[in-house]
Amino acid sequence: MVDILPLRGLFYNKNKVRNISKVISPPYDVISPHLKKELYKYHPFNIINLTLPEGKTEERYIRAGKTLTSWIDNGILKTDSERCFYVFEESFVHSGDTKKISGFIGLTRIEPYSNLKIIPHEKTSSTIKKDRLKLLSECRTNFGLVYTLYNDRQQKIKLILKDNVNKNPVIDTRAAYDNSLRFKLWKISDNRDINIITDLMKNKKLIIADGHHRYETSLNYRNNHLKQFKQEKEYKLMPEDFILTLYIDSNQSDFLILPNYRLLKFKKYPGLNELIKIISNSFDFEIQSLKSNDYIKEKLSKSKQKGLKSFFLYDMDKNSCFLTLKKINLDKIAFKNNSDKDYLLMDINILHKFFMEQIAARYKIKKTGYSHSINNVIDSIDRRKFDIGIFLNPPSVFELERTCAAGYIMPEKSTYFYPKPCSGLVMYKFDSYH
Repeated sequence: MVDILPLRGLFYNKNKVRNISKVISPPYDVISPHLKKELYKYHPFNIINLTLPEGKTEERYIRAGKTLTSWIDNGILKTDSERCFYVFEESFVHSGDTKKISGFIGLTRIEPYSNLKIIPHEKTSSTIKKDRLKLLSECRTNFGLVYTLYNDRQQKIKLILKDNVNKNPVIDTRAAYDNSLRFKLWKISDNRDINIITDLMKNKKLIIADGHHRYETSLNYRNNHLKQFKQEKEYKLMPEDFILTLYIDSNQSDFLILPNYRLLKFKKYPGLNELIKIISNSFDFEIQSLKSNDYIKEKLSKSKQKGLKSFFLYDMDKNSCFLTLKKINLDKIAFKNNSDKDYLLMDINILHKFFMEQIAARYKIKKTGYSHSINNVIDSIDRRKFDIGIFLNPPSVFELERTCAAGYIMPEKSTYFYPKPCSGLVMYKFDSYH
């Protein structure tokens, strides 16, 4: 049973901040150093001052806390007068077409993954979580959203959301950091609608699409908070028990999962021909000149439609190679691991088992990078930042849901959900829970 609640959201005050587009930002973990500098220039009240504060290690978290207090005291940020769910809509452009995804925002009661209510889909690193825990301890506020997926095949929640957008949105703004993105927000304040949504969500499972670090940080913070109440006979729910969450129905046609391409930097790069020799027992290969982005995507997609596992390699000498796992290896996986084959046969796992592990056993990989952009991968290779780039198919939402339902966790950076919800549209201040 997933427990969710409406909240009194913390918002930018439109009377103080007239241009909301200049104060929102992407999630902290996808902000490049260049964009970080630009966000600071956009507006003195940009959310970047709270999510990625400047200063030395410990100093910057204290600064963020003081900045938040100052903004609230001076009316830059204000708390909603009523507890609501908020209908969320994000429009974006992909491959020349305008698309949109919609959902709603509320609070989710934090649960350990072992309860199988809130489910991660990929592994995370611990370094970022330590940083986020320090920030959360100082600010006691969720500035960004945990992006989750739920299944609404019967469209019961969709109908309620639709009924609540037949009025002017409380927020309608472009993003200054990316003018192709547009965000809208409506309030659901009717108690009947709130209760129906809350009851319907009790029977759902949530898959974390984006925001594993934020969720796990809040879980750690909540657990630390629980230690203070060990002596109490009855524990009462506290603001720390909840996290600000975006709920997206996975059945939407414009819902996108992009691939997270790999970039490898070796301690001593042996050359593409040597790498191919190492994995030649596992893959059939075809060396060719690098062609257009559309060609790469289409060739990979057609291979997947045939049930094959294929990858493109591109290296610093501008060589390109198309790899396809030999059928004998596919058959071995399906035959020996029947109960696990759906997970093991995912493209990302094939890449790790038959390519990454074999290569790493012979040549030390100094650094791994990730990008969802073919152009960025090629540029990084051409500028000698990395030695080779690997292009692969993304998982489908069906593969993702099936994997999570079976209890598996994919490797780190297996997916790139697009577009990302912004930070700063609505926030959750723990003190405003009641």
